[in-house]
Amino acid sequence: MESTAPILHNGTLTTLAEAEKHFLNRALRLGDGFFETIRVINGRPHAWDAHYTRITSCCRVLSLEPQPHMDAAFLLRGIHRLLQEHKTLNARLRLTFFRKGGGAYSPETNRLGFIAEIIPLDEGAFQVKDEGLHLGLYTELKKQRGPLSPYKLLGNHVYIQAAVWAARHHYDDVLVCNDAGEIIEATASNLFLVRNGELHTPPTSSGCVGGVMRMSVLNAAMEAGIPCYESLIDETDILTATEVLLTNAVRGVAWVRSFRDKRYFHKTGDLLTAALNRRHEENLTEMDALD
Repeated sequence: MESTAPILHNGTLTTLAEAEKHFLNRALRLGDGFFETIRVINGRPHAWDAHYTRITSCCRVLSLEPQPHMDAAFLLRGIHRLLQEHKTLNARLRLTFFRKGGGAYSPETNRLGFIAEIIPLDEGAFQVKDEGLHLGLYTELKKQRGPLSPYKLLGNHVYIQAAVWAARHHYDDVLVCNDAGEIIEATASNLFLVRNGELHTPPTSSGCVGGVMRMSVLNAAMEAGIPCYESLIDETDILTATEVLLTNAVRGVAWVRSFRDKRYFHKTGDLLTAALNRRHEENLTEMDALD
């Protein structure tokens, strides 16, 4: 992102270069914060209520204290102003939240600050790409299970090193394991398997991120009559699946073309993508009716 591009810093429009003078002190030095990535479609953040619920939940877990005015409506107003500045209705939105002030491990304050950044996107609705992903398995670092594992924390080196390893070995993405050796997710996506007409995904207790898109996909699948299960997953499960799907808030559903020597289909991935787009349009209609 260019340093002159507009961003939203604690509700004020500024530039990244200007904000760098004031923000990300504890975030940069200690990784003291978290982030939320959201797809904006036709000017509306997709699944906003679920994203805001996870923001408030992570604040509680990290003992971060938002100011009273920093509610969902305040954030939405700022996001809409930022969209107007970028002259776009479709975008990748990243909200980075951090603890203000200085201090070492013991903070001077628990007050919350945030940065909102936008990258405009050409397409609005979620799309199924023609080319599927070539997937690998990363095992050099493993993610620890615990109360923080469902959230997108700053400075998570398991994902960073996994992505570096994937690029070095010419994979589009790689699967990540927990400290018990179970496969739980990819570098920036939740994992779903299709087997015998059923949809399987690791439980959040296994250490995977509690993704908003994960929840949206489960809801869409159940509405479509697809049986859904939370299941522990190993390499054999990957190799015996008929479809392997990766989901995140920006991309929606991405299908895996290959893992090892196995090739996969994407019929269920297509169905779920259509359902996500339909649900978003229905939500837009309901929100417009309330305006």
